[in-house]
Amino acid sequence: MSRVLLLNPPGRLTYTRDYYCSKVTKVEYIEHPVDFVILSGILAQEHQVLFLDATLKKLSEEQAVRQILALAPEAIIFLSGTASWNEDFPFMQRVRGLLPTVPLIGSGDIFRESRVLGSEPWLDAILLDFTSGEILPFLRGERDGVQALIFRDGDRIRGGGPRRPAREFVLPPPRHELFLNMQYRFPFARYLPFATVLTDFGCPYQCRFCIYGTLGFRMRPVDNVLEELRQLHDAGVRELFVKDQAFAADRERAVRLCEGMRGIGSFSWTCFLRANCADERTLRAMRLAGCHTVMFGVESGSDAILEKYRKGTTTAEIRSSIRLCHELGLNTVGIFILGFPEDTADSLSQTVEFALDLDCDYASFNVFVPKLQTPARQELIDNHRIADNPFEIQDQSGFIPPSVPCRNPGLDVQAWRSQAMKRFYGRPSYLLKRLRKATTFVELRNLVTSALSLLRQYGKP
Repeated sequence: MSRVLLLNPPGRLTYTRDYYCSKVTKVEYIEHPVDFVILSGILAQEHQVLFLDATLKKLSEEQAVRQILALAPEAIIFLSGTASWNEDFPFMQRVRGLLPTVPLIGSGDIFRESRVLGSEPWLDAILLDFTSGEILPFLRGERDGVQALIFRDGDRIRGGGPRRPAREFVLPPPRHELFLNMQYRFPFARYLPFATVLTDFGCPYQCRFCIYGTLGFRMRPVDNVLEELRQLHDAGVRELFVKDQAFAADRERAVRLCEGMRGIGSFSWTCFLRANCADERTLRAMRLAGCHTVMFGVESGSDAILEKYRKGTTTAEIRSSIRLCHELGLNTVGIFILGFPEDTADSLSQTVEFALDLDCDYASFNVFVPKLQTPARQELIDNHRIADNPFEIQDQSGFIPPSVPCRNPGLDVQAWRSQAMKRFYGRPSYLLKRLRKATTFVELRNLVTSALSLLRQYGKP
């Protein structure tokens, strides 16, 4: 049995690096790194699992190094991403110098580009799928047949290759006790501590700007998920963040899962949902199982842009789904992207006005980035609008200025984002509505924390 360290590196800013989506976090929240939640259960079958979240603990590089050395790991799996690699890589090179024989294995969106391994001699391997059990034979020294990792083998780089995973996959129970830290903050949580759960992997839809459709799509059997939820319930956990990127993509399965959750006991939870999956039967089952908040990827108020990027939904469907959620007592979050390459001042105005008209309980305004391995990025490369360079800083939250000039000339997307935030959250009627709907102390505290953070970022509207 080896000591395997799951490491979220320190950072100058508060970064999210997990599930192939890296960004600077908003309004001072920080979620569990779900990659590590899943890996903790897989690794615990053969190894002692150690965990250090240097970002959560706000450790300096010196403090993080001291804690890593004190843990004496025999292998390190670490997170990095397109928003933070320029800080993460030098730090991990420093770790390599101090622990020269300890394998360093990277996971994150920056590593979706396998050529990164060839350019970074300090890096031993890249983990392509954190739900795969192939990490276990790899750590045992077995190399033949490994496809979920790309790795060095002497002077060669091996692994990867075409994978056709089964439609279902089973996970051992994660070591949630490693992550039930009250410092983790989720803006929609009503109770603490909360746990993050993944009932599927990837996404069956093919939105051209999104990484998740490129991962394939697999679901866990309902019984396998319910086993994990029983253990969480027995441990006293009631609040969940179900991080599936398209919960209820299989609506019959979603209803069975919700019925099983009700059989276990009381839960309170949040999930992502697509408008074309939000029928009344599914939403009612979710509500009865304790779901209180549903996050919709609205993206744009322009149907032309939704069609161009193969979103698979229309503004009319989105409007209808959000209205239905409100009728059933579910809070809603609208997630928007500003600055698509085709955006104009008119389409950006459409998106902002659409966000206000939908009257979601919360809105998240992000900026378009050409994410690695996505069709949208490849189109920009083919049209010579961006270089084929994986080493560019990408932060969809908009806090780090983009290094890629892929937007329409003359459009200040950052200014549009700032205006959208002020107009949405600066309405007196909005604040009164949120105060009336707060049902727990944790929810009220989250509301106050978010409001103060927004005031610091944008000033008074």
